[in-house]
Amino acid sequence: MIFFASDVHLASDTLAITARFLSFLERARREAQSVYLLGDIFESWVGDEDLGLKAYQPVFQALKETVQAGVAVYFMAGNRDFMVSDHVLAELGLIRLEDPYILSTTTWQFVLSHGDLYCTGDVPYQKFRARVRDPQTQARFLRLPYWLRRSIATWLRWRSKGRRYDAQTQMMTDVSQGTVEDEARRYGYATLIHGHTHRPATHDLFVDGIHVERWVMADWSADRGEYLTWNDTELSRQNI
Repeated sequence: MIFFASDVHLASDTLAITARFLSFLERARREAQSVYLLGDIFESWVGDEDLGLKAYQPVFQALKETVQAGVAVYFMAGNRDFMVSDHVLAELGLIRLEDPYILSTTTWQFVLSHGDLYCTGDVPYQKFRARVRDPQTQARFLRLPYWLRRSIATWLRWRSKGRRYDAQTQMMTDVSQGTVEDEARRYGYATLIHGHTHRPATHDLFVDGIHVERWVMADWSADRGEYLTWNDTELSRQNI
């Protein structure tokens, strides 16, 4: 069994979500052979110092226990936790994935992505994404005092939650249909799995006359934790 999750948005003030994620990892230890975490597992990550955050310690321990139990755990960066370093992943025993990533099983092929790459209609965001992913920009940010980096992340989180979207902006911040169709052609019409948009749905597309599925994963909340499972024959949604 393969588990997929994204947009958990763990933070110091999301204790209920943390409890759900710990239950998810416990279930993975019982049932899964591998787990794919497709971005924004953490609400924010501002440097290796975050390994010392008290609120994250149960999660770190559970991730280590999951790996020690023989479950391969893969991590793909999202727009919130792209600063997670190779050192952190090595400390936790996680395997980094590039975005997008092609997952080939014995019975099917998937394209895995966080999803923000496909929001090409949001030009300002794509420029921002390219800037903050630049190694020189990240190096300058990491030279700031930790307290200042954490304060900047808190402010950005507050600004994001306070934002209001009209219908046009909602469309702009969703994935681009043309980009998704191009991706389907590029990867042999494989099933696409992503998160980021917080618009969970299963889309049936027809690209060049070929049926292609796009599965959008849900963001987690205090009363809902959704993930996907693949059992070699069927992709399905599960709740924790």
